[in-house]
Amino acid sequence: MRAFHSFFPELAQREVRCVHIGPSATPDALELPADEYVYIEFYCEEHGCDCRRVVLDVVRKGEPKKVLASISYGWEKESFYRKRISCDADEAARRMVRGELDPDSEQSKFADAFLDLFKRLVLDEPYRLRLRRHYRLFKDELARRAACTAG
Repeated sequence: MRAFHSFFPELAQREVRCVHIGPSATPDALELPADEYVYIEFYCEEHGCDCRRVVLDVVRKGEPKKVLASISYGWEKESFYRKRISCDADEAARRMVRGELDPDSEQSKFADAFLDLFKRLVLDEPYRLRLRRHYRLFKDELARRAACTAG
């Protein structure tokens, strides 16, 4: 996986999804601390792969190296992922299109709260379309760079 901003830093900065959490009146150990959080996009850089998914690392704006949650999300229909997943395809495809904590990544104690926030507020139709567009830009740039090094 490679960060979208490694190819398109200006566009990534303009179109990053941020969430501002204000102080809460009800103390709870798993509530998200008041802060600004950023969803950083990562896409597969394997040539020929068309997985149509993103991994979003959630970080505090002031602490970009400390990942609080990694969320895997695919924007296509379940049937698209069901064809590409070998075991427990129905459930895995369902989780992919709803968003899930990336099983290969370390998660913080706030990861479930960030996943819930993603599903309820962050993932709206304009953001889905943006992720799709970013994926296509990323894959096109990957192919362009591969062609430059091959030629």
